[in-house]
Order: sequence, then C-alpha cells, then structure tokens
Amino acid sequence: MWGIPPSQLAASFAQHRIPHISLWKVIQTSLRTGRAKISGSEHRYAPLVVELFYPPRGAGLISERMAERIRAKGGRVETGTLVTGLDVMDGRVIAVRYRRVPRTDDGGQLCMMTTGLEGNVDPYRMNGSPGPEERIECDGIVNTIPLPHLVKLLGDAVSPEAKAAADVLRFRALTIVGLRVKRPRVLPAQSIYFQDKMFNRLSETRNYGGSDVCGPDETVLLCDITCDIGDAIWTADPSELGHRCAEELEVEGFLKMDEVVERVALRTTFGYPVYVVGYEQAIDTLMKELLRFENVVTGGRQGLYKYVDMDIASEMGLSMADHVLSGRTKQETIAHIPYEDRVFA
Repeated sequence: MWGIPPSQLAASFAQHRIPHISLWKVIQTSLRTGRAKISGSEHRYAPLVVELFYPPRGAGLISERMAERIRAKGGRVETGTLVTGLDVMDGRVIAVRYRRVPRTDDGGQLCMMTTGLEGNVDPYRMNGSPGPEERIECDGIVNTIPLPHLVKLLGDAVSPEAKAAADVLRFRALTIVGLRVKRPRVLPAQSIYFQDKMFNRLSETRNYGGSDVCGPDETVLLCDITCDIGDAIWTADPSELGHRCAEELEVEGFLKMDEVVERVALRTTFGYPVYVVGYEQAIDTLMKELLRFENVVTGGRQGLYKYVDMDIASEMGLSMADHVLSGRTKQETIAHIPYEDRVFA
C-alpha cells in the first residue's frame, strides 16, 4: 500500500486512520438495524460510516454543479491548466500564473492528474505543447493542490526552512482501473480490501449509490492500485492493467472475463499523503509559515496533508468559504488551534 517499510511510517498515522471501537459498541451496533446502527463518531478522521449520500451520476456531479453556478454568476472556471507560480507582494498573493496544457487522456487512460511540479513526470508532453504563461490578478487564494507544491509555487516568498520542510512530505501515486461489467451487481459490499492482489481496494459505484453511472444491466468496478511515478503500474497500458485486474477477480469468483466490456484507467501523482517519520516537525514549520500569508488558505486531503475522506474534505471546503466571508484574520481564527484539529491552514 505505502511502498515503504512500516518502521518508516509515523505512529500518528494509526491515530488518524484506525477507528476507535470498544467491544461494547460492537455488540450494541450488531444488535441494531438501519439508522439505529449509527453510534456516534468513534473517530473524527475515519468514522464508521453507515449511510452514504452519493450522487447517482457519481461524485463528479458536485464539481460540475459548482462550475455551473460560478459561471452563472459571471465567474470563470479554467480547466486543462496547471498553475506555474504565485506572485507575492508584502506577504500577500497578488496574482496566479498558469499555462494551459494538452489533454492527458491517452487510449484507455481517461486522465492523469498532476501539478506539473513533481520533476519526474511531464504533463506538457502528453499530446502537444503547453500554451503561453497567463496571469490572473487576485484578492486571495483558496488552495487544494498538494501542500508541498503550494510552497514551491510561492517561490522565494517562503523561508529556506519552509522549503526544506516541504521536501519532507511525500505522496503515494494512485492508478484507478475501471471495469464496466455486464452484470447488474458484483460485490456484496461497498468496498473490499485485499493484501494479495495487484489492487489494494475493490469498490462498486452502484453500491455507493451511483446508480446512473451505467445502464441498469451493468455495473462499474474500481480497482485502486497504489504505485510510484514511473514504475511498472504507472507506465502500464490501461487495457492490459484492466485485463490483469479482471483475471484476478475471475479467480475470486466475482465475474467472468467475457462480462468485462470496457477497461479504463485514471492516474494521479498525489493519491495519498504518506505519514513518514518526522513529518510532524515539517508540518509544524509549514503551518507557522503559512500564517504569514493572510490571503492564502489551504485545505483538503492534499492541501492540508491530512488523510481524510471525501465527506470531511467537503467540510474543509465549507469552513474555508466561511472564513473568507467572515473577514477575520488567520491569526484570529486558527493560530491557536493544533494541526490535528485544523480544517484549513
């Protein structure tokens, strides 16, 4: 899963991801049905979710609706772009520089998500050349790209100590293989985790509530594969990866190979923040550094370097919006809140 020995993972990783469950609560919830199974938030970062509210057409619908509302109010939504730098004056970001990039779909690869700052992947060379650098002046920044890359974009406006701290933080890349299967349902659960397969997790969109993602007589399976940029998984042909995943699922009895009618992949360089030993000191340095930039807020799994799920990441976004509208300073709002309890920085 993480690509490193457990001895290199910080102990706080377990504190963030393993639910706190008592034997008494296990007994209580096992005797209940329906919504009565909800027994409170055992863990703020990894609660035991009993009921999910998921858009029938998939989670992408949330982004689509946001874009529609922004445009309807006269705002701009720029996609297919990568930020190349932030202009800073007197401790405030005054402009964003960016380039338009070619599409990153390639055969069965639907998309490759990257910041363009990784150094070992070049999104500009996928299907053409990048556009000229463009610039938008701004009153403030709400960031959700990976925290260490935000520090890189701030350039010389941040201290050498902050740059060194950003270099400590790392992400595990992720390849998601999607299989469209001619069967109404495949799995008995929302997700199943594996230790002995090429993929770490197998999930079915229909079991989350994504009933309109495909036709009523078929379903979509998602195989999550953690990897490193440039390794055999990252560079593998999407169709071949899908074939290998389907073979393993056939061995488990979940499907038959001739039922798989489409195989695609989506890749991201920043799937999971890796809680390496010593990351806490790096985070502490960066949290103090970011307080100097009054009109910059950052949040989300990548933007705050917290391994949170989508519901909590959404709450982070709402909290950042509330802060921007409040008119309060970051010093007033978050200066005395420890990192573990923060929803933005």
